[in-house]
Amino acid sequence: MIGLGRMGGPMADHVVAAGHDLRVFDLSAEAMAARAAGATPCSSPADAARGAHVVGVVVFEDAQAIAVVEGPDGVLASLAPGAVVAVHTTVTLDTIRHLAAAAEARGVHLLDAGISGGETGAADGTLLSLVGGSTEGVELARPVLQAFSKEIVHAGPLGAGMALKLARNATGYSIMAAVHEALLLATHAGVDREVLRHVIVETGVLDQGMTPFALGGPDPLPTDDTAWRPAMEHLLRLAEKDLDHTLGLAAELGDEVPVAEATRGSFERVARLA
Repeated sequence: MIGLGRMGGPMADHVVAAGHDLRVFDLSAEAMAARAAGATPCSSPADAARGAHVVGVVVFEDAQAIAVVEGPDGVLASLAPGAVVAVHTTVTLDTIRHLAAAAEARGVHLLDAGISGGETGAADGTLLSLVGGSTEGVELARPVLQAFSKEIVHAGPLGAGMALKLARNATGYSIMAAVHEALLLATHAGVDREVLRHVIVETGVLDQGMTPFALGGPDPLPTDDTAWRPAMEHLLRLAEKDLDHTLGLAAELGDEVPVAEATRGSFERVARLA
């Protein structure tokens, strides 16, 4: 395991608890000192990967992922052909493709294996591992991934796991921004925030975003529009009316609501009428 921070450290604990031999490396002496009992400390990523069948990379950013995978002391310097590198860090697809090419040149499988569930999921061993790559590579890594995952989602070929993670994260951040704007409007208009929370939960607002039309994908809708167009046109009229009123309230209160503004400008596309 390369990286023993807030996510990697607990993940390493679960790998050891599952009975796997584990070698670990982190630049932080403090993180190394707090490593899982039973894990072997190493002097570099290459040292940690020596003799490994599966290597997990849990660093912060692209540059770090590239350095620990293909740098002079990176894991590819010591891995034997047939081993697997699972990149858990959220990185660009370009980085995944670059690292996969370097790994392939050495006969090593590379998986983009984004993890979702946060620090709580890492501590509880209930992460979702969102994996892209070959079926062979996924199956080789599965026993290790299962140690800290409640589910392993094989999203598709190389890059699919990271694309899924990025799409999931975009959803989460957008919802957070929208809720922030709702909080501004409600509290500035004199509504208690607990009342807002109660109404959002009890009226299924979060489920509303998961309605079938929203997850219908980019494929064309049926050519016979009698089955869907009236409902979508009604939805669009409601949305534009409500969002216009929302923007009016924001202007009255002096609140900036860029998410609501962007939603008003794009909802015709959301309703798949444009």
